[in-house]
Amino acid sequence: MKRYRLIVVLLFFLLLIGVAGAACYVFLLPRTAQQLPAITKSEPPPPPRKSDWNTYHGDNTLRGVIPDTFPDVLAPLWRFKAGAPVRQTPVIYNQNVFFTTARGEVIATDLNGQKIWSRELFTGEKQNDVPVRERLDAPIACFDGLVLTGSMRGVLYAFEAATGKDKWQAQIEGPVYGSANYLHGRVYVLSRASGELHCLEAASGHILWKSEAIERCDGSPSVSVEAVVFGSCAAALHVFSPDTGKRLRNIEVGQDSQVAGGVALDGKWIISGSRSGKVLQADLQTGAVLWTNTDNDTEAFSTPAITKELAVVSHNDGTVFAMDRTTGKIRWQFDTKGYPTSAVIAGDKVILGADGELFMLKLTDGSKVWSFKVSDEITSPAVTQGLILAGSEDGTVAAFGPAPEQEGAAQP
Repeated sequence: MKRYRLIVVLLFFLLLIGVAGAACYVFLLPRTAQQLPAITKSEPPPPPRKSDWNTYHGDNTLRGVIPDTFPDVLAPLWRFKAGAPVRQTPVIYNQNVFFTTARGEVIATDLNGQKIWSRELFTGEKQNDVPVRERLDAPIACFDGLVLTGSMRGVLYAFEAATGKDKWQAQIEGPVYGSANYLHGRVYVLSRASGELHCLEAASGHILWKSEAIERCDGSPSVSVEAVVFGSCAAALHVFSPDTGKRLRNIEVGQDSQVAGGVALDGKWIISGSRSGKVLQADLQTGAVLWTNTDNDTEAFSTPAITKELAVVSHNDGTVFAMDRTTGKIRWQFDTKGYPTSAVIAGDKVILGADGELFMLKLTDGSKVWSFKVSDEITSPAVTQGLILAGSEDGTVAAFGPAPEQEGAAQP
């Protein structure tokens, strides 16, 4: 009998130990995984909503393309008065519009131009007893319910997209001049001064890792499950692991070919302009350059807009080129006679601004379809279903689209 009781007691203790061990395993494993979640090729990013325009140049690959089409003639639909110059492209997320102003303000409206919320950002310092406003030169971005904007003081702000409430702030070592980007619960942002790439946990703003320094970076990173890619003043493109921040390779662009614009990423291909005017397409995985175009020797600091067939690039002399994605040869060119913004592609149209004028060109041959003088200076356009938006130096955001069916349905 005593032997039987001893066996029962031993079995009971063994059972307790097993349960405790399993509980520890279940508890600790997810915490470890959440600290640095892996991004793998078998885990593609969720497709963006058709109506979203998450960064100044579309989605996280900065390709600047949307399938929506527009008629040949557009009408001004509404104009929101922001009270200060809007120098960075608005973004669109979940049927709302977000933009920043030169007064250090973040503003959200709906697609009819009605204000939802606004936030004024300050440094915490005073000058002549007046609070000093943040300088927001970085393009705004919006992903997964977060509005992200960086300051020249090196602070990356995250707000709730729906309400404008604070989510977190993160101190980046150096000014934030390029757009933050996002993939699978992580935020990627560059320090302008050093080119260090920071990876943050989107939920908390906690910095997961920071890469080695490169060189000054004025552009924005593009992100995929395979790589984070950006250019720098070292006249090269840099490919980093999105998981670890390890530099995978550099792709030399050439002498006097600093890269200050965004880089478009299409599968395994990288497309970029440069200071020398050189435009190239390179293999993300090997660094091999497929083609280089040197037909224009003026700065190409725009972000390319790309389809499977064409890459559209703006140069500082006013010229917009469409290049064949296979050969790099010029298919067509258009002279804006101004200082052109980065172009975007909407269906069968190319849309861009130059010296305050909004242009719409045919994608097939570059011929002008329509234009409208908005202001002295406007941002590159943001595009959503049936709507084209541009910020303006006159302190407004202007919206264009198909003319309303009934007169007075929308106020210009």
